Amino acid sequence: MEMKQWCLVQADTALPVWELNTGMLPPLPAPGYVRVAVEASGINFADALMMQGLYGDAPKTPFVPGYEVVGSIQAIGEGVSAEMLHQRIMAFTPFGGFSSMIDLPASQVVMAPTQLSSPQACALVTAYVTAWYLSEVLTSVQPGDQVLVHSAAGAVGRALMEHSIQQGARVWFSSRNPEKLQALSEEFPGQVAVLNRSEQPWWTQISADQKFDRIFDPLAGLHLAQGYKRLRPGGVLLSYGAAVRSGRKSLIRDALMIWNSGIYNPITMLLASRSIATLNMLHVGRERPELLLKGLKTMAERAQNGYLRPPLATAVSVADFESTMLAFARGERQGKLALVWNLGDI
Repeated sequence: MEMKQWCLVQADTALPVWELNTGMLPPLPAPGYVRVAVEASGINFADALMMQGLYGDAPKTPFVPGYEVVGSIQAIGEGVSAEMLHQRIMAFTPFGGFSSMIDLPASQVVMAPTQLSSPQACALVTAYVTAWYLSEVLTSVQPGDQVLVHSAAGAVGRALMEHSIQQGARVWFSSRNPEKLQALSEEFPGQVAVLNRSEQPWWTQISADQKFDRIFDPLAGLHLAQGYKRLRPGGVLLSYGAAVRSGRKSLIRDALMIWNSGIYNPITMLLASRSIATLNMLHVGRERPELLLKGLKTMAERAQNGYLRPPLATAVSVADFESTMLAFARGERQGKLALVWNLGDI
C-alpha cells in the first residue's frame, strides 16, 4: 500500500531541506496494530525546533517528524477487533506523523470527537493533553487563583487559558502578537490583563506587588526567572519549553538562556514555599504511555460532551507545507496548524 511522507533531510540551516517521499507499506499491519489513512497531521512547535536543529530528542536526519494524527482505520492486524475498521481515530505519534498512511498500536488510538474537524481534533492530541498534564497532573488550578499564561496565542497556551477560566481562576495572558491578543480578549472577555510582549517585557507591565499562584511558561530565560520571583507562597511555575532558543543554533544564546533562567536551591524554595515543575511530553509518553492515553481519552470525552471547544485550526495543504513550516519557525504563524493530505475532504 502506497504512502507519502514529509521527510526532514537537513536541519540547522538557513533553509531546511524537506522531501516528499513515496513508500510502500506491507499488505497488512503487524499483529495488534491498525493502519490509519491520515486525514490531518498536527504541526507543533517541537517540529519547528527540529527544523532548526534545536530539539535534542529528535532522531538524526533524515527522519519524518510529526507528533499526532487524525484519520480513519483502513486495515487491522491479527488480534484486533473488526469493529475498529473504518473508525475515525486520533493518536500520538512520537515522530512519523507527517505521513499519509501510518501503522499504530491499536491500544494507543482513541475515537475522535464526531463534531470536530480533523485539524481541530489534532489540537486535542498534543496541545490539550499537554495543558491537561500541566494543569491537572503536575498541579491543580483552583477557583480564585491568579494564573499567568505565556504564549497564550499558541495552541497549548489557549488550552491552558480555557481550562484555567473554567476552573474559576483569574487569568493574565501574554503574547508577542498584538492581533492574537486582541482576538483572545474577545474570545475570553473579562480576564484580568493582557500583556503585550512585543512592546516591553511582561514584568514591567505589572505592579511590583502582583503575585501569581500558577505561571505556565514555555519561554525560559528571563521570563522564567522573573516569573519565579512573582510566585505567591504555595505558587508553582510550570516550565514546558525554551522558546527563547528558537532560531539558528547558537552556543552563546544557549548559555545566556541557562544563565538568565537562574539557579535554584531546593532549601530556599522550601522556605519560600515556591516551586518549579517541568515537563517534556515526549519523555512522559515514552515512559508512561498509559498516562498520555488517559489524558487523550479525557480530552476526547470532554470535547464530545461540549465541555472543550478547540478553535478552528488552519489547514495546510501538501503544496504549502514547506513555506508554512518556514513561516511557523520564524514565529509568523500561531495557533493550531495541521497538514491535511487531501484538503478537499475536510
